[in-house]
Amino acid sequence: MRNAPSYGVRGRRNFTNTGVRVTASTFGKARIGTYAEKANGHITVESAAERLVAHLLCIDPRVRSFKPQPFTVDLVERRLLYSRTEITEARKMRQALRGHIEYTPDFATVQIDGLQCAYEVKTEGYEGDTIYQDKIDCAREIIEAHGISLCTAVVPEDERHPLLVNIQLLKPALTRAHEYLTTDLIDQVERYCASGPVLQRNLCADIQISPGMIPPLLVIGVLQADLVRHRIQGSLELSPAFGDLSHLCLIEELLS
Repeated sequence: MRNAPSYGVRGRRNFTNTGVRVTASTFGKARIGTYAEKANGHITVESAAERLVAHLLCIDPRVRSFKPQPFTVDLVERRLLYSRTEITEARKMRQALRGHIEYTPDFATVQIDGLQCAYEVKTEGYEGDTIYQDKIDCAREIIEAHGISLCTAVVPEDERHPLLVNIQLLKPALTRAHEYLTTDLIDQVERYCASGPVLQRNLCADIQISPGMIPPLLVIGVLQADLVRHRIQGSLELSPAFGDLSHLCLIEELLS
């Protein structure tokens, strides 16, 4: 059995580096590149926690599009700045001021129903002190005055958390599902599960499919499961989804 992760040794959080392209650092912050079709291709984020949230947004059926660091909140003038020119000019005007004068959310989404949401991403145990929380509260008031909600997503520190493990399988499956799955295979799975929940190991053994087919079947809504509390493995209980993708709406599980 693996030892519990050390809170003092950041390099041991190996889940953060799987499939990640680490690019040049900027002002002391690590830059991580990943691909997100809903964000128009390759994006750069500043932490593994942000990468996880980006992948959750990729598979969330309610999200039409999203963008990292979408705007900056001017906490002094109480406005949103969308362009580099606006940000530069605002900083020149406020250069003599001290304290919290601006804030940039990590992501903003546009939902399929048109609603807009912004997200602050933190790792469990590193949510920030009361002064930082005051800054977030001030920014939230301004952002929500513009019709955008602001939520804080707290990513579990434990690399063995089912959500962290599962997203590494679900995100790649999203883009390749229709290459792997045939109509005949889907029909077989639906017939096998027609009578109720089954264990993954029994499904794979009885109809002779690879466990690697389970993530694609989950992301296209053939199967559903509790992906927050249980890993995608032999003991996972699977049920027919009948096209429902609500089991992929996972971001709420991180909101504080």
